Amino acid sequence: MKHGLFLTAMLFAAAPTAAAGEFIVVGDLPYNSAQEVTFRDAIAPAIVAADVPFVIHAGDIKGSKEVCSDALLIERRDAIYALKPGRVFYTPGDNEWTDCDRDSSGLAMREYDRLDRLRTLFFDPAPEPPQALSVVRQEGYPENARWWDGESLFLTLHIVGTNNGRRQILMDDVDDALARVDARDAANEQWLDAAVAEALARNARAMIVAAQADLTEPWGSGPCTATKRQECDAFAEIRDRLVHAAATFGMPVLYIHGDTDPYCLDRTFGGDAAPNLWRLNGAGDYAVIDAVRVTVSPGEETPFKAATLLDGVAPTDGC
Repeated sequence: MKHGLFLTAMLFAAAPTAAAGEFIVVGDLPYNSAQEVTFRDAIAPAIVAADVPFVIHAGDIKGSKEVCSDALLIERRDAIYALKPGRVFYTPGDNEWTDCDRDSSGLAMREYDRLDRLRTLFFDPAPEPPQALSVVRQEGYPENARWWDGESLFLTLHIVGTNNGRRQILMDDVDDALARVDARDAANEQWLDAAVAEALARNARAMIVAAQADLTEPWGSGPCTATKRQECDAFAEIRDRLVHAAATFGMPVLYIHGDTDPYCLDRTFGGDAAPNLWRLNGAGDYAVIDAVRVTVSPGEETPFKAATLLDGVAPTDGC
């Protein structure tokens, strides 16, 4: 499967003023040396030149077979943070930490050592954003950010592949690792609920949620419980929470993710309960090596549109 220290919340009081407009999302990239060259020589310059207020990196800044070293993480951090200094919002993927205990590289590392180190390297301190974005970060989970652009509220959630870190726990104490997954699940749900409350209180016209994991493709079946903790659908609760959040909010909601194919956009995710819930499975991986420019137009029949940055390719209609 393709492929988290304590931080006080930062709050800037500026209010949203205008329509959201456009932003860029990139994810599942770069995975190897060839993709790194394409990212450095073509994609990164195009992002730097693009007139957008911010960039989201939806996780997997390295390939699953690349070593999980500090040196590589720092190299990739510096590359993505330089795209729009202070205006890059990164949410981790499984390749950066929970898959690091695999021995395919010959340098397996404990996954929670890697998560703790990742939080230090990327968020201690976190990039300092412009006040106009009104950025808040979740205490204890600095990768979970919330910000405004125009009349749209954006947030990141730390949800990853490998069944959200419940599978393939190869070097850490399993009970401790699963307890940390439970805690992260609770933090994600609280962060989403807080976002909905803020969106309603401030009359947002759209809400955009970004995470790495494809919530529609778990590695197990049935919800996770106190006794069924690994061979379960680790995304069931947050998936239901997202559908409920969209239904409660009532305005257009977009869930952006990576980790699977194809590059696509649809509005079937919420079913009859939340027909206002869309999802974008971004570019990247080994199929579409590009970033994606997303347009937010809450008042239109199709409130979210997307096209690759370099080639202008629209996602397939339906995932």
